[in-house]
Amino acid sequence: MRKRVTMCQWLSDKIDDEPEFLDNMWFSDEAHFLLSGHVNSKNNIFWGSTPPDHCLQRPLHSVKCTAWVAISTHGIIGPFWFEDDDERSLTVNTERYIQVLRKFWVALGRRRGIDRALQWFQQDGATPHTSDRSLEWLQQRFEDRLISRRCHPEWSPHSPDLNPPDFYLWGYLKDRVYEHNPQTIPDLKAAITAAIRAIPREECRRVIENFARRIQ
Repeated sequence: MRKRVTMCQWLSDKIDDEPEFLDNMWFSDEAHFLLSGHVNSKNNIFWGSTPPDHCLQRPLHSVKCTAWVAISTHGIIGPFWFEDDDERSLTVNTERYIQVLRKFWVALGRRRGIDRALQWFQQDGATPHTSDRSLEWLQQRFEDRLISRRCHPEWSPHSPDLNPPDFYLWGYLKDRVYEHNPQTIPDLKAAITAAIRAIPREECRRVIENFARRIQ
């Protein structure tokens, strides 16, 4: 709790001191999309007073893809996929995470009106994100403009409710992606990409403004 309060206070002060700060912030995360349509969200927890009578059956190892994005007031960069050359989903590790970061860095440099030397980058405390190699790669490019575990400022643990991909984007996408019941991984990836492309920049700005209200 102390880390969370400290982080929110630092962010609030930064926004007050530098009005353009939020326009230079990129919030990042990855999420699994299962072809079965099952949603396993760490944000959705349901408590009951009695054991449930209904049993939900689902495949133990459903086919999936893993998407990574970064969102800011400028829009969304991504999705980038954790997969092999045959487009099979892979576990996120340091090497694969840095490969995705390289794609993001190139895409960020192609954005009109964006100076990479002014941008901030946020990530949660997942082990591949905060390994020595990952942090070294990020610090070489963002220097001290990095909000993450093992950095200053530090992103507070257990705070998905404050991270725009978690409190907005993943739920929004999963509501829309499964409407047409994709039957293959290429169809699923195409639906995810199309849904992201359809999100207007004005909506991204509203999401980031929502973040600013949440930390108050």
